Amino acid sequence: MDNKMDEKKAAAYRVGLAVLILLIVLTIGEFFLGKIAIGWTWPLWGIAIIKAFFIVRDYMHLPRLFDEGQE
Repeated sequence: MDNKMDEKKAAAYRVGLAVLILLIVLTIGEFFLGKIAIGWTWPLWGIAIIKAFFIVRDYMHLPRLFDEGQE
């Protein structure tokens, strides 16, 4: 039982780390895009929406609200 829980924690840690790296890359890209192409509002909105999706999905744990009682 403990081994299965450890595997789940390790998998969650890997996903969280991958999402963190993705968010860092998107933020750096967003910064340079905003600095170079000042009038590009829609691509910046698109990047912000993608980042918000990953933050809500992976860090706010909203999918657990709709889980069928599994912890």
